Amino acid sequence: MNHLKRLFVCIILFCFSNTLVYADFSGKVVKVIDGDTVDILTVKKQKVRVRLLDIDAPESGQAYGNASRKYLASLIAGKNVFVKENQKDVYTRTLGTIFLNKVNINAKMVENGYAWAYRYHNVANNKIMVKLEIDAKQNKKGLWKDKHPIAPWDFRHNKR
Repeated sequence: MNHLKRLFVCIILFCFSNTLVYADFSGKVVKVIDGDTVDILTVKKQKVRVRLLDIDAPESGQAYGNASRKYLASLIAGKNVFVKENQKDVYTRTLGTIFLNKVNINAKMVENGYAWAYRYHNVANNKIMVKLEIDAKQNKKGLWKDKHPIAPWDFRHNKR
């Protein structure tokens, strides 16, 4: 019975530890990697790589890839931002939403046509991002000026 109690306690602690691992933080954007990934130096002087949640920007070697990176840099490079952390991805990057003065930067990227709403198996979970993407497409903003923009997931798939 003692063994079962310990096992039960371990399972409970594991479940709680998974929910408590993620914490919101502030820091300075020290590097813009591409249109959906940045490095942030926290107030504790830790460098955290953040992948913007719910968006997918063109890849570096792809049309609009450089424009997407430059637009994100124009918004937040060198600035102090707030990150609402969601989880870690398979590459151990922090998945999060970046805010500058309470403005959702992830949404701004999609709204201005520099990223798509993120889709997993062709399904976008964030309906707000989908709406922003549709509006940007209708208004031919950013990458939507192109008659046939290639989605980043298709670009990555074709490179393999």
